[in-house]
Amino acid sequence: MSNPTPEAKRRYSFTFNIECASEGKADLERVEHLLDLHLQELIMDDEFISELGETQAVTIQILTNPGQRG
Repeated sequence: MSNPTPEAKRRYSFTFNIECASEGKADLERVEHLLDLHLQELIMDDEFISELGETQAVTIQILTNPGQRG
């Protein structure tokens, strides 16, 4: 039996925008997937975890804004 992830005691929210200078159509599902992969790498970074002051678990979730899907 696996250990469940502890309930979050702290939550930090950051918002960022991606702006593209040229016309085009983005594959937002793929962009979301790539962002998720890079954020998974980030939570494995000891310096990132240390700066959060975390000793148990970190979860990062990508939330797509409604209406942004192409």
